[in-house]
Amino acid sequence: MTSQQIHALLIEDDPGDILLLKESIADISMGRIKLDCVDRLSRGLIQLSGQNYDIILLDLNLPDSQGLDTLNTTIKRFPKIPVVVLSGLADDAITIEAVRRGAQDYLVKGEISGPLLMRVVRYAIERKQVEAVLRASEARYRTLVETSPNGITLADLEGKLLLCNQQAARLHGYASPEAMLGINVFKLVTLSDRRQAAMNTKRSLNESRVVNAEYNLLRRDGSQFPGEISTAVLRNTTGAATGFISITRDITERKNAIEAEKQLVMLEKEFISNVSHELRTPLLSLMEYLNLLINGNVKDSVIQDEFLMRASMDASRMLDMVDEMLDFSLLEGKRLRLDRKNVDFTKVITDVLQSFQEQAHAKRVSLLSAAMEPSLYAEVDLSRMRRVLVKLVDNAIKSSEKDGKVLVTGKSMNGKIIINVIDEGQGIPLEDSSRIFEKYFQVNHTPDEASEGMGLGMYISKQIVEAHGGSLAVSSQEGAGSTYTITIPVKKKTAPLAKAN
Repeated sequence: MTSQQIHALLIEDDPGDILLLKESIADISMGRIKLDCVDRLSRGLIQLSGQNYDIILLDLNLPDSQGLDTLNTTIKRFPKIPVVVLSGLADDAITIEAVRRGAQDYLVKGEISGPLLMRVVRYAIERKQVEAVLRASEARYRTLVETSPNGITLADLEGKLLLCNQQAARLHGYASPEAMLGINVFKLVTLSDRRQAAMNTKRSLNESRVVNAEYNLLRRDGSQFPGEISTAVLRNTTGAATGFISITRDITERKNAIEAEKQLVMLEKEFISNVSHELRTPLLSLMEYLNLLINGNVKDSVIQDEFLMRASMDASRMLDMVDEMLDFSLLEGKRLRLDRKNVDFTKVITDVLQSFQEQAHAKRVSLLSAAMEPSLYAEVDLSRMRRVLVKLVDNAIKSSEKDGKVLVTGKSMNGKIIINVIDEGQGIPLEDSSRIFEKYFQVNHTPDEASEGMGLGMYISKQIVEAHGGSLAVSSQEGAGSTYTITIPVKKKTAPLAKAN
């Protein structure tokens, strides 16, 4: 500012005071201040509207305005231009009040010198500029605080809440920030975590660093939520601690995600263990049959044929598991391709039921088919839809009690084939029925029965049916059995999963 000319407007009606001020300006180097003069407030306001001024030199008592009203009017109309009040007395109470209300400084008439005038004018302009910067900065920080997704609080050294934003109030269940003022912030932490919170606050104070910690926090209604709080110490210009600023984040979603990740890792480990077990059992059986045959330990041709048949069944069982894992991989990568053909479901159902006769007989379960039309044709991937039926019938047999029945029905309706697999088993608990088609989920059919399989059969079955444009649903009641319903379009209906990426 010292290297540029200052453009000042003097609003003064006393010719003697105007002359004195002009003489003071003449005392300092030429051109430092350009001074315009008016003798009425109304004229001054007009002048300010038409030209750019760096500062206003204002007499409070004018012909058309008196006292603090003169200042109030000027600042209200031109809040960005600094005002220096011209005072008749050094101890004028009105002049002091004017400074409190927004005037940058005051000059006592009769005591004005060139250097004093220059210093007061320059400092007034600089302070006004600093105020503008501070106001802009304050507005930015206020916006930042109010729009932050996290709770922000200020508390004194005793923990009394002095300030908080709307998000902090919302997190803790209060209607407004004002409703939280005066609360001890430690009472926003559950009793079990309160001691730890106090220790962390002391640590932040002693070590002069931000301390991050997780706590169970309280809402106004007493409910809890997991939160992470970052706390730092506030200090004054001498370095003395005056309070704490804290940022609170609701970490419920993070906690849930971590827990879900842990659950998934556990399920994947169980899956690998189950796959190893499921493959090992038929593989050992297959090897035993083949070793007996290769070593010539079985002479009877009938028994040889029986062993070969059992070995073939074990190989088929392993192949089914490998195919199931392959389909799972394709589904996860959205790369499943369907080899569609016109398939007679009546024949497929008959073949599947025939393949389970021995297993059903061993458990004394009757396999029945009813309400079957002579032919139920649809464009489907035969091998995959057959595996779906195999899974459902196998599951129905396992769910059944001795002397129970498993019924499979099929019919055509409104361009769709509807197949029901019905058992008279124990049914599915209500809490499990909504999860039956989830990955890795398994239902124990009896309290003392260990889970078998890989926990993917139902999930894959549903995905395969939906890839055909159909649906797979279950209806079950504990103690009254379950009904699995496949609905499949007769004509090809492309679904997202049937497309290759």
